[in-house]
Amino acid sequence: MFETNHFIWIGISVAFVVFMLVFGAKKKISLRTAGYVMCAICVFSETSKIMSDMIEGVKGGMVLDPRSLPFHLCSMMLFGVFFITFGKDGKAKRLVINFMAVVGTLGSICAILIPTNGTDFLSIHSYQCFVYHAGLLWFSLYLIVSKNADLGLRSYTRNVTVLLALVLIMLYVNSILSAYGTNFMYLVRPPMKNLPFLNLDHGWYVYFMHILSLGAALISLFHLPFILTERKQK
Repeated sequence: MFETNHFIWIGISVAFVVFMLVFGAKKKISLRTAGYVMCAICVFSETSKIMSDMIEGVKGGMVLDPRSLPFHLCSMMLFGVFFITFGKDGKAKRLVINFMAVVGTLGSICAILIPTNGTDFLSIHSYQCFVYHAGLLWFSLYLIVSKNADLGLRSYTRNVTVLLALVLIMLYVNSILSAYGTNFMYLVRPPMKNLPFLNLDHGWYVYFMHILSLGAALISLFHLPFILTERKQK
């Protein structure tokens, strides 16, 4: 974490996001076109993950390592990407756009800063992690700057509700798959050791409250400028 390779990956990720945002603004690319690009990134990410994370099944053959299932918060965004790109316009699609714009941005930044898959340029896991999260960060920011996302007060309450629902669901999923050491949404244990604030120094319950409070604070701060702007316009 924050070694030479990590700084290089951060630089590459930032350069990609900036380039894509500027390019998209100049070319005025549509939501559908941006979705196609992000779908391609998702396919690369999941294909590389599946091909590199297969383990021997109990009765023979190979199965995907349960720890690699797309149940982390950022991983679940790939379903949102395909729904936004190919789904029918309506309230459900608007809900997914607003949720991804916030959670995709915050989650991608955290994932790039805390590289749980390592930073080795000879490891496919590093490419899978940084390419996907850089793409997700770009797509999430695109939803905001293109004004496809509406991040007012109503969106804030819905985003918090959806996030809490996912936390509850993942508590059950982690419990069901506990034999495989899953840690989806990092609800079981911190993403890395020796992190400030997010650690088990004071027990799991304190850690759980820390991760919930941190998530709530980040989402609230992210929404605040949009909520204030909405109030001024009214």
